[in-house]
Amino acid sequence: MKNWIIQYVYATDKNEQGISILEITAENEEEAKKIAAEKAVAPEYIFTVHEQSDDQYLGMVKNQANIMLGKGDVIDIEEI
Repeated sequence: MKNWIIQYVYATDKNEQGISILEITAENEEEAKKIAAEKAVAPEYIFTVHEQSDDQYLGMVKNQANIMLGKGDVIDIEEI
């Protein structure tokens, strides 16, 4: 079993951007994705699944979503 980090980005009831981070335990990435879909925080969302590591930083998914919308800053992970 491995620890997985699920990061959701979704629209709230007030039409604002929401972000939710969940840590789960699963055998592999496919099982982690299945659990992530079952535990979704909203009817419409995007999410990423990453094996837990020291290379992650909070807010990565939200920043990527903002970049897609033209609202975010490009951050080079190597600089962090």
